[in-house]
Parts: sequence; structure tokens; C-alpha cells
Amino acid sequence: MDGAPFQPGQAVRVVAAIDTDVHDVTSFIGKSGTVQYLEYHCGCGQTYPNDPMIGVQFENGAGEEFWTEELAAVV
Repeated sequence: MDGAPFQPGQAVRVVAAIDTDVHDVTSFIGKSGTVQYLEYHCGCGQTYPNDPMIGVQFENGAGEEFWTEELAAVV
């Protein structure tokens, strides 16, 4: 999707947990996965197209949503 920070199918690594009071993703820091989808309608303050929640699936099958700032591209 043009303007989105990551694209479905892209490899990413979790590098931070931005707001642990709202949604604690610290247990995922350092793990890598694949972007599955971009979410714009869950009511978390997302804006189209540059600030979605990003759904990531990990090797073990677990999935989680992240903010852009919590992820980095794996190159």
C-alpha cells in the first residue's frame, strides 16, 4: 500500500514497546516475523496510509499488532 511504512509479506523485527500501559509487547522485542496485514479501523488512532497498526505473524504461529515505531525492516 503506497505510503504505508511496511507492506504485507515484508520481514520485520520488533525493536521497541512504545506504550506498555496500553498494549505491552515487550515479550516480542528481538523477535522477527512477517507482516500479514495493515489495520486502519480498530480505533487505536491510526491514520491512512502512513500510520496503521501492523499485524505480524511469527515463526511459532503467534500473531500480534504493532505500531510502526515498534518495528524495523529486516534486510
